[in-house]
Amino acid sequence: MAKPNIMSEKLAHWDQYKNKAPDEVLESIYTHIEKTSRQMCAWYWTSIKTKRVTSLLIRGMAFLLLVPGTIFPVFAALQEKAEEKLVLTQLAIAFLLIAGLAQLADKIFGWSSGWMRYITTVLTMENLTRAFQMEWGKYLVSKEGAVDASDAKALFDLAKGLEQELTKLQAEETTKWVAEFNTGIALLDTMIKTQREEADKKLEAIRTSLTNQETAAKADERAKIPGALEVTLSFKAEVKRVRIGLDHETAADFLGNSWTKVDVPPGRHKIRITTTTDPPRMIERIAEIKPDTV
Repeated sequence: MAKPNIMSEKLAHWDQYKNKAPDEVLESIYTHIEKTSRQMCAWYWTSIKTKRVTSLLIRGMAFLLLVPGTIFPVFAALQEKAEEKLVLTQLAIAFLLIAGLAQLADKIFGWSSGWMRYITTVLTMENLTRAFQMEWGKYLVSKEGAVDASDAKALFDLAKGLEQELTKLQAEETTKWVAEFNTGIALLDTMIKTQREEADKKLEAIRTSLTNQETAAKADERAKIPGALEVTLSFKAEVKRVRIGLDHETAADFLGNSWTKVDVPPGRHKIRITTTTDPPRMIERIAEIKPDTV
């Protein structure tokens, strides 16, 4: 049901109460204040229905999510497999997170607090209206004879007082709504800022992790690049033939001052040099081969 705004469509005629009998004036005053009171109360009663339904749905959903969010960790502790414990714990966290977001939405949009505020305001309006009705009736009952201009003036002041009280209640409720609305916006801004900062931190952590992984991958790839080995042979006199080999490879004859070998895997390697003299002499050395390095 659509709720009409609380507004005056147009002002009454300027001579509405001029040169009229007191009975007609009282009827106009009573009709006006009744319409004003009903319009204000109807607006709040209509608004209360929407806020009440929304508040109850949010609270019910939060409670239903709270139940598995509380029970699942207990079930997780009873499981034997780590995977099952992890799944139940993650589900519990997800349920509790959604319940918390539902409660946060209730605070930001003011469904529950608005419901309480509206019901307090409209009940006060209803009580003031009933009190006015009784005061109006009491005045007429205590009046002897026909009403005159002074009676119309007194009852006009009574209706004026009621309208001022209703307007005051509406203004106070609106002021509270504005304060709560600003608080909700501030809370929403804070949550957005906090989540953005958390997201930035996680993004930076992901970027750092990816950079580290890329650096490690490049380092691993570079570590697999073969190196090279160069052996310089020094002789006291003329160059002599020797047999030279690497690790467990079969030694080969070599005559010269510089022996080289390419595509040597990185790591420690043993070089074996054996002379061809009788008796033969063997020399062994350890060479540290680094990736892509001689």
